Amino acid sequence: MLATFQILVVTTLLASFAYWLLPARWVEGRRAVLLVVSGVLIYIYSPATLFLAVATALLAWALYALTRRYPQYGWLPWLVVLPLVLNAFAPLGDLIPFPAGSPRSVLFTSLTTLGMSFYTFKLYASIKQGLKLQSLPFREILTTTLFFPAFPMGPIDASQKFDHAALSRDPDVRRWAMGLGRIGMGAIKAYIIGGWIKSTAAIYVFGVPMDAMYDRGPDGPVQALLFAFFSFAYLYVNFSGFTDVAIGAGWMFNLDLTENFKFPLIAHSIQNFWQRWHLSLAAFITRYMFKPMVRRTGRPVVALIVTFTLIGMWHEVTVGYLIWGLAHGGALGATLWWRTRRSGRPPLLPPLVLRWGGVVVTLAFVSFLSTLANLPSLGRMHDYLGALIGV
Repeated sequence: MLATFQILVVTTLLASFAYWLLPARWVEGRRAVLLVVSGVLIYIYSPATLFLAVATALLAWALYALTRRYPQYGWLPWLVVLPLVLNAFAPLGDLIPFPAGSPRSVLFTSLTTLGMSFYTFKLYASIKQGLKLQSLPFREILTTTLFFPAFPMGPIDASQKFDHAALSRDPDVRRWAMGLGRIGMGAIKAYIIGGWIKSTAAIYVFGVPMDAMYDRGPDGPVQALLFAFFSFAYLYVNFSGFTDVAIGAGWMFNLDLTENFKFPLIAHSIQNFWQRWHLSLAAFITRYMFKPMVRRTGRPVVALIVTFTLIGMWHEVTVGYLIWGLAHGGALGATLWWRTRRSGRPPLLPPLVLRWGGVVVTLAFVSFLSTLANLPSLGRMHDYLGALIGV
């Protein structure tokens, strides 16, 4: 795993040097550097993944052309998720295979396999923005699909992040150095802090590493609660760490990828959590799913529940993620209803108690749901819930 990261850093360094050797007017030459390096790296991990990514980009480009020609069929861009639907229900196994030779940790496997599906949301956003601008060159849509630092885990950015203006910027040594530092910060999160949580801290608390806990399960309510916090903290440092790597690599090419996290562990409500967690996904959900559904139904609470249920199924078609989606949507809907009802009234508790009590409750809630969603089977879910309630 660490060797893979070292290859990524060296590749980014060399690719950025080659990129900046080309003058600003040679935009397509710079784009070729990004595409060739990205394509080669993805091919090395999995030729099938590269094929599917390119095929999905072609599908998105065709859907853009069809929607532009037949604007009355506004649902056409959503067909870009068809490969994901086929992958979820493929009878012969995943169409998006996990990279050969990569670690098989439960959390990392789920995280990276999910990440490889992020490009479908990138492509949908690209289609919608392309329709607004009346332009979507295939080379731009292919670049946002394959850009190697952001391919595994996002963030979710549309193709306009890779348009002519973005690729024609002059070199910025300060941003290049900051990007290298951001990559280092991501490595510290993912490898040092994540490794400490996964092994040293987990062994001290549970007697076994985190991976073994997924097989063994917790003993009693206290261990079940601690396991939820530990597994969510591990998920966060990995996800945010690799997002830091992607954003830092983008800076080395003077490209602006979207910030994805804003200290979510101190969120004081479920609404505040989604203002801090996976910001590019939250923005996508709000713009392309929640708001259109509210305009059609006039029922924001129902729209929240339906939207998050669909997002749960987008993560993975399992009972755990179905519960995850229903619970997040239900909690957001209940929060919206309660705040509407309490509008203009004084708070029931002192602000300090509400804030810090909210932090504890929110962290416990999202950690529990995340752990439940990522358990490997219904049997393990049953065992975990039993341990949590002391059965």
